[in-house]
Amino acid sequence: MGLFSRKKVSDEVASVESEAAEVANAEIPSIGPWDESDHPEQGALLDAGALWIPAVKGASIQFSVDQGRKVVLGVVFVFNQTAVQLQVFAAPKSASLWEDVRAELISSIANQGGSSREHDGEYGPEIRAQMPAPGKAKTVQPVRYLGIDGPRWLLRVTVTGKGAVDEVAAASALHAVLDDLVVVRGQSPHPPREILPLSVPRTKAPEAEEPERMKLELPRRGPEIQEVR
Repeated sequence: MGLFSRKKVSDEVASVESEAAEVANAEIPSIGPWDESDHPEQGALLDAGALWIPAVKGASIQFSVDQGRKVVLGVVFVFNQTAVQLQVFAAPKSASLWEDVRAELISSIANQGGSSREHDGEYGPEIRAQMPAPGKAKTVQPVRYLGIDGPRWLLRVTVTGKGAVDEVAAASALHAVLDDLVVVRGQSPHPPREILPLSVPRTKAPEAEEPERMKLELPRRGPEIQEVR
């Protein structure tokens, strides 16, 4: 009887340990975007301030720059017919931002004369929108907005071009950019929703094969684009 009892307890402990290991493994992402605490080594990634970004073969890397304030607002990966823009914002410790930001973005799209719907995508809830094309009456531009909540940060991803309407093109571009992407939040205090500081990497990215490009436009007319050279 005593041996049976010890075996039963042993089996229960083993079961609990197995379940705990499964939960721990489930909490560790297998692909990016990563937080710096989970991916502390920069390796071959380019240092763009709050983001360590990959040099993606077949894509050029550009930076949205507010020339008046000399501030980098976002990183843009331009593929053959798809553009992926990244922006990262500070978030509170105790709450995620994307749910609230998503609702505000939907309202903003409507105020600009666009339309949108929510969609449950690979990276969670996203917005698929039709935005008025700048300077083109009665012309709309498809845009996808993704939001990924991390520890004290929110990564907002904007997809335009073919990837906004083609699932295969979108998945290819998003995985190429996000799988190895690392968010470097740092310990400096930033109020929630403040854009985290980005910078143009000093190290030149490896030369990639220059793809045939189509002209891409971001959802709205924004700051000038500065390309890495």
